[in-house]
Amino acid sequence: MYALIDSLGIAQNPQFIIFGTAVATAIAIPWSSVLELIRQHQLTAFFTLAMALTGLAFIPYYLSAGDSIPWFTFGPAIAALLVTWFAGGRQAIKSLLAPVIRWKVPPAWYAAAIGIPLAAQLVAILLNPLFGSPMPTWSNIPPLSEMLPKIALFAVFSGPLGEEIGWRGFALPRLLERHTAFTASLVLGSLWAIWHLPLVLVGDFSTYGAFMPVIAAFVFTWLFQNTRGSVLLAILMHVSHQNAVRYLGKVFVGDDYLRQQWIAVAIWLAIVAVILSLHGLQSFRQDKAGPARKLCHA
Repeated sequence: MYALIDSLGIAQNPQFIIFGTAVATAIAIPWSSVLELIRQHQLTAFFTLAMALTGLAFIPYYLSAGDSIPWFTFGPAIAALLVTWFAGGRQAIKSLLAPVIRWKVPPAWYAAAIGIPLAAQLVAILLNPLFGSPMPTWSNIPPLSEMLPKIALFAVFSGPLGEEIGWRGFALPRLLERHTAFTASLVLGSLWAIWHLPLVLVGDFSTYGAFMPVIAAFVFTWLFQNTRGSVLLAILMHVSHQNAVRYLGKVFVGDDYLRQQWIAVAIWLAIVAVILSLHGLQSFRQDKAGPARKLCHA
Protein backbone atom coordinates (compact mmCIF):
# COMPACT_ATOMS: atom_id res chain seq x y z
CA MET A 1 0.00 0.00 0.00
CA TYR A 2 2.75 2.46 0.96
CA ALA A 3 4.64 1.55 -2.22
CA LEU A 4 1.51 2.26 -4.29
CA ILE A 5 0.99 5.62 -2.60
CA ASP A 6 4.64 6.49 -3.19
CA SER A 7 4.52 5.40 -6.84
CA LEU A 8 1.48 7.58 -7.50
CA GLY A 9 3.23 10.56 -5.95
CA ILE A 10 0.34 11.15 -3.57
CA ALA A 11 2.60 11.92 -0.65
CA GLN A 12 4.19 14.78 -2.60
CA ASN A 13 0.90 16.21 -3.88
CA PRO A 14 -0.71 18.62 -1.39
CA GLN A 15 -4.07 18.48 -3.22
CA PHE A 16 -4.33 14.74 -2.52
CA ILE A 17 -3.35 15.33 1.09
CA ILE A 18 -5.99 18.04 1.56
CA PHE A 19 -8.65 15.93 -0.17
CA GLY A 20 -7.76 12.88 1.89
CA THR A 21 -7.85 14.87 5.10
CA ALA A 22 -11.27 16.27 4.18
CA VAL A 23 -12.63 12.80 3.41
CA ALA A 24 -11.22 11.38 6.64
CA THR A 25 -12.69 14.27 8.62
CA ALA A 26 -16.09 13.79 6.97
CA ILE A 27 -16.06 10.09 7.81
CA ALA A 28 -15.08 10.79 11.41
CA ILE A 29 -17.85 13.34 12.02
CA PRO A 30 -20.77 11.91 14.05
CA TRP A 31 -23.40 12.99 11.52
CA SER A 32 -26.36 11.77 13.55
CA SER A 33 -25.36 14.14 16.35
CA VAL A 34 -24.82 16.98 13.88
CA LEU A 35 -28.26 16.49 12.33
CA GLU A 36 -29.87 16.47 15.76
CA LEU A 37 -28.12 19.75 16.60
CA ILE A 38 -29.40 21.26 13.35
CA ARG A 39 -32.97 20.19 14.17
CA GLN A 40 -32.74 21.66 17.67
CA HIS A 41 -31.03 24.91 16.65
CA GLN A 42 -32.39 25.66 13.20
CA LEU A 43 -31.83 29.42 13.20
CA THR A 44 -28.25 29.13 14.41
CA ALA A 45 -27.58 26.40 11.84
CA PHE A 46 -29.14 28.52 9.10
CA PHE A 47 -27.16 31.69 9.81
CA THR A 48 -23.93 29.72 10.23
CA LEU A 49 -24.44 27.85 6.97
CA ALA A 50 -25.56 30.99 5.11
CA MET A 51 -22.39 32.85 6.10
CA ALA A 52 -20.14 29.85 5.41
CA LEU A 53 -21.63 28.98 2.02
CA THR A 54 -21.61 32.63 0.98
CA GLY A 55 -17.96 32.95 1.99
CA LEU A 56 -16.95 29.88 -0.02
CA ALA A 57 -18.92 30.94 -3.09
CA PHE A 58 -17.51 34.46 -2.81
CA ILE A 59 -13.95 33.25 -3.47
CA PRO A 60 -14.32 32.92 -7.28
CA TYR A 61 -16.21 36.23 -7.36
CA TYR A 62 -13.32 37.87 -5.51
CA LEU A 63 -10.71 36.25 -7.78
CA SER A 64 -12.56 37.70 -10.78
CA ALA A 65 -12.51 41.14 -9.11
CA GLY A 66 -16.30 41.15 -9.08
CA ASP A 67 -16.55 40.43 -12.80
CA SER A 68 -18.38 37.11 -12.70
CA ILE A 69 -21.81 35.75 -11.80
CA PRO A 70 -22.32 36.35 -8.04
CA TRP A 71 -23.32 32.80 -7.16
CA PHE A 72 -22.62 33.63 -3.51
CA THR A 73 -25.98 35.40 -3.35
CA PHE A 74 -27.63 31.96 -3.26
CA GLY A 75 -25.94 31.15 0.06
CA PRO A 76 -28.99 32.04 2.21
CA ALA A 77 -31.38 30.07 -0.02
CA ILE A 78 -29.19 26.97 -0.07
CA ALA A 79 -28.69 27.19 3.71
CA ALA A 80 -32.46 27.46 4.20
CA LEU A 81 -33.11 24.47 1.94
CA LEU A 82 -30.49 22.33 3.68
CA VAL A 83 -31.63 23.11 7.22
CA THR A 84 -35.28 22.68 6.22
CA TRP A 85 -34.55 19.31 4.62
CA PHE A 86 -32.61 18.05 7.62
CA ALA A 87 -35.27 19.28 10.03
CA GLY A 88 -38.45 18.29 8.21
CA GLY A 89 -37.81 16.57 4.90
CA ARG A 90 -39.72 17.01 1.66
CA GLN A 91 -42.93 18.38 3.17
CA ALA A 92 -41.00 21.07 5.02
CA ILE A 93 -39.28 22.06 1.75
CA LYS A 94 -42.70 22.51 0.14
CA SER A 95 -43.77 24.75 3.03
CA LEU A 96 -40.57 26.79 2.71
CA LEU A 97 -41.02 27.37 -1.02
CA ALA A 98 -44.80 27.95 -1.04
CA PRO A 99 -44.52 31.66 -0.03
CA VAL A 100 -42.21 32.29 -3.01
CA ILE A 101 -45.25 31.97 -5.28
CA ARG A 102 -47.78 33.44 -2.84
CA TRP A 103 -49.16 36.10 -5.17
CA LYS A 104 -52.78 36.42 -3.95
CA VAL A 105 -52.42 39.58 -1.91
CA PRO A 106 -54.23 42.92 -2.30
CA PRO A 107 -52.85 45.07 -5.16
CA ALA A 108 -51.94 47.84 -2.72
CA TRP A 109 -49.16 45.64 -1.33
CA TYR A 110 -47.68 45.17 -4.79
CA ALA A 111 -47.69 48.95 -5.08
CA ALA A 112 -45.96 49.21 -1.70
CA ALA A 113 -43.35 46.56 -2.53
CA ILE A 114 -42.37 48.17 -5.81
CA GLY A 115 -43.28 51.77 -5.09
CA ILE A 116 -41.62 52.45 -1.73
CA PRO A 117 -38.02 51.90 -2.92
CA LEU A 118 -38.68 53.84 -6.13
CA ALA A 119 -40.31 56.69 -4.23
CA ALA A 120 -37.45 56.85 -1.72
CA GLN A 121 -34.93 57.29 -4.53
CA LEU A 122 -37.06 59.78 -6.46
CA VAL A 123 -37.67 61.96 -3.40
CA ALA A 124 -33.95 61.79 -2.59
CA ILE A 125 -33.18 62.96 -6.12
CA LEU A 126 -35.60 65.89 -5.83
CA LEU A 127 -34.23 66.91 -2.42
CA ASN A 128 -30.57 66.62 -3.33
CA PRO A 129 -30.31 70.01 -5.11
CA LEU A 130 -31.54 71.68 -1.90
CA PHE A 131 -28.33 70.45 -0.28
CA GLY A 132 -25.99 71.75 -2.98
CA SER A 133 -26.03 69.24 -5.83
CA PRO A 134 -26.59 70.29 -9.45
CA MET A 135 -29.88 69.39 -11.07
CA PRO A 136 -30.20 65.68 -11.82
CA THR A 137 -29.07 64.47 -15.23
CA TRP A 138 -32.08 62.37 -16.14
CA SER A 139 -30.56 61.44 -19.50
CA ASN A 140 -28.04 59.23 -17.66
CA ILE A 141 -30.80 56.70 -16.95
CA PRO A 142 -30.86 54.01 -19.66
CA PRO A 143 -34.08 53.44 -21.64
CA LEU A 144 -36.58 51.04 -20.12
CA SER A 145 -36.10 48.56 -22.98
CA GLU A 146 -32.45 48.27 -21.98
CA MET A 147 -33.09 48.07 -18.24
CA LEU A 148 -35.86 45.46 -18.09
CA PRO A 149 -33.87 42.43 -19.35
CA LYS A 150 -31.03 43.30 -16.96
CA ILE A 151 -33.45 43.77 -14.05
CA ALA A 152 -34.84 40.28 -14.73
CA LEU A 153 -31.33 38.82 -14.62
CA PHE A 154 -30.45 40.80 -11.50
CA ALA A 155 -33.59 39.48 -9.78
CA VAL A 156 -32.24 35.94 -10.11
CA PHE A 157 -28.47 36.33 -9.98
CA SER A 158 -27.88 39.44 -7.91
CA GLY A 159 -29.55 38.74 -4.58
CA PRO A 160 -33.35 39.05 -4.50
CA LEU A 161 -34.20 35.40 -5.18
CA GLY A 162 -31.20 33.80 -3.51
CA GLU A 163 -31.38 35.99 -0.42
CA GLU A 164 -35.10 36.31 0.25
CA ILE A 165 -35.81 32.57 0.39
CA GLY A 166 -33.38 32.55 3.31
CA TRP A 167 -33.99 35.89 5.04
CA ARG A 168 -37.76 36.25 4.76
CA GLY A 169 -38.68 32.70 3.78
CA PHE A 170 -36.80 30.85 6.51
CA ALA A 171 -35.37 33.17 9.16
CA LEU A 172 -38.05 35.82 9.67
CA PRO A 173 -41.00 33.50 10.48
CA ARG A 174 -38.88 31.69 13.07
CA LEU A 175 -37.62 34.92 14.60
CA LEU A 176 -41.21 36.18 14.83
CA GLU A 177 -42.16 33.04 16.75
CA ARG A 178 -39.78 34.05 19.52
CA HIS A 179 -39.50 37.83 19.35
CA THR A 180 -41.44 41.00 18.70
CA ALA A 181 -41.51 42.35 15.16
CA PHE A 182 -39.08 45.07 16.26
CA THR A 183 -36.52 42.65 17.70
CA ALA A 184 -36.87 40.17 14.83
CA SER A 185 -36.29 42.97 12.32
CA LEU A 186 -33.28 44.30 14.22
CA VAL A 187 -31.64 40.88 14.55
CA LEU A 188 -32.27 39.88 10.94
CA GLY A 189 -31.28 43.29 9.59
CA SER A 190 -28.00 43.25 11.52
CA LEU A 191 -27.09 39.78 10.25
CA TRP A 192 -28.18 40.77 6.75
CA ALA A 193 -25.77 43.72 6.92
CA ILE A 194 -22.92 41.49 8.16
CA TRP A 195 -23.62 39.07 5.32
CA HIS A 196 -22.76 41.87 2.85
CA LEU A 197 -19.32 42.53 4.35
CA PRO A 198 -17.33 40.40 1.85
CA LEU A 199 -18.27 43.00 -0.79
CA VAL A 200 -15.62 45.22 0.82
CA LEU A 201 -13.03 43.00 -0.89
CA VAL A 202 -14.25 43.97 -4.36
CA GLY A 203 -14.91 47.64 -3.60
CA ASP A 204 -18.69 47.23 -3.73
CA PHE A 205 -19.56 48.24 -0.17
CA SER A 206 -20.34 51.65 1.29
CA THR A 207 -21.12 53.15 4.67
CA TYR A 208 -24.69 54.00 3.69
CA GLY A 209 -25.00 50.48 2.27
CA ALA A 210 -24.04 49.05 5.67
CA PHE A 211 -26.96 50.82 7.33
CA MET A 212 -29.59 50.04 4.69
CA PRO A 213 -30.15 46.32 5.46
CA VAL A 214 -30.76 47.09 9.13
CA ILE A 215 -33.24 49.85 8.31
CA ALA A 216 -34.91 48.09 5.38
CA ALA A 217 -35.44 44.92 7.44
CA PHE A 218 -38.20 46.72 9.40
CA VAL A 219 -40.02 47.64 6.18
CA PHE A 220 -39.61 44.11 4.84
CA THR A 221 -41.08 42.70 8.07
CA TRP A 222 -44.04 45.08 7.78
CA LEU A 223 -44.58 43.95 4.18
CA PHE A 224 -44.17 40.28 5.14
CA GLN A 225 -46.62 40.41 8.03
CA ASN A 226 -49.29 42.12 5.95
CA THR A 227 -49.06 39.85 2.89
CA ARG A 228 -49.55 36.50 4.68
CA GLY A 229 -45.81 35.92 4.65
CA SER A 230 -45.37 36.38 0.89
CA VAL A 231 -41.72 35.94 -0.04
CA LEU A 232 -42.67 36.89 -3.59
CA LEU A 233 -43.50 40.42 -2.40
CA ALA A 234 -40.21 40.57 -0.48
CA ILE A 235 -38.37 39.58 -3.67
CA LEU A 236 -40.17 42.35 -5.58
CA MET A 237 -39.25 44.95 -2.95
CA HIS A 238 -35.64 43.75 -3.02
CA VAL A 239 -35.59 44.00 -6.83
CA SER A 240 -37.16 47.45 -6.72
CA HIS A 241 -34.70 48.81 -4.16
CA GLN A 242 -31.64 47.30 -5.80
CA ASN A 243 -32.45 48.65 -9.24
CA ALA A 244 -33.76 52.01 -8.05
CA VAL A 245 -30.32 52.60 -6.54
CA ARG A 246 -28.57 51.09 -9.57
CA TYR A 247 -30.38 53.13 -12.23
CA LEU A 248 -31.92 56.21 -10.60
CA GLY A 249 -28.59 56.73 -8.85
CA LYS A 250 -27.05 57.50 -12.23
CA VAL A 251 -28.51 61.02 -12.26
CA PHE A 252 -25.73 62.15 -9.90
CA VAL A 253 -22.04 61.34 -9.67
CA GLY A 254 -19.35 61.51 -7.00
CA ASP A 255 -20.23 63.27 -3.77
CA ASP A 256 -23.63 64.25 -5.14
CA TYR A 257 -24.46 60.58 -5.61
CA LEU A 258 -23.36 59.79 -2.06
CA ARG A 259 -25.51 62.61 -0.70
CA GLN A 260 -28.49 61.27 -2.64
CA GLN A 261 -28.07 57.85 -1.06
CA TRP A 262 -27.75 59.28 2.45
CA ILE A 263 -30.96 61.25 1.86
CA ALA A 264 -32.59 57.98 0.76
CA VAL A 265 -31.38 56.33 3.99
CA ALA A 266 -33.05 59.14 5.95
CA ILE A 267 -36.27 58.59 3.99
CA TRP A 268 -36.23 54.86 4.80
CA LEU A 269 -35.68 55.76 8.46
CA ALA A 270 -38.73 58.03 8.30
CA ILE A 271 -40.77 55.15 6.83
CA VAL A 272 -39.66 52.91 9.71
CA ALA A 273 -40.65 55.62 12.19
CA VAL A 274 -44.13 55.77 10.65
CA ILE A 275 -44.48 51.97 10.84
CA LEU A 276 -43.43 51.93 14.50
CA SER A 277 -45.71 54.83 15.39
CA LEU A 278 -48.70 53.15 13.74
CA HIS A 279 -48.13 49.58 14.89
CA GLY A 280 -45.83 49.65 17.91
CA LEU A 281 -43.09 47.10 18.58
CA GLN A 282 -44.97 43.83 19.01
CA SER A 283 -46.34 43.32 15.51
CA PHE A 284 -46.45 45.38 12.32
CA ARG A 285 -49.60 43.60 11.17
CA GLN A 286 -52.55 45.84 10.40
CA ASP A 287 -54.85 43.07 11.56
CA LYS A 288 -53.17 41.82 14.76
CA ALA A 289 -55.18 38.57 14.82
CA GLY A 290 -53.29 35.36 14.27
CA PRO A 291 -49.93 34.36 15.67
CA ALA A 292 -46.81 34.83 13.55
CA ARG A 293 -45.91 31.17 13.87
CA LYS A 294 -48.68 30.24 11.45
CA LEU A 295 -46.60 31.79 8.67
CA CYS A 296 -44.02 29.03 9.04
CA HIS A 297 -46.54 26.45 7.95
CA ALA A 298 -48.80 28.42 5.63
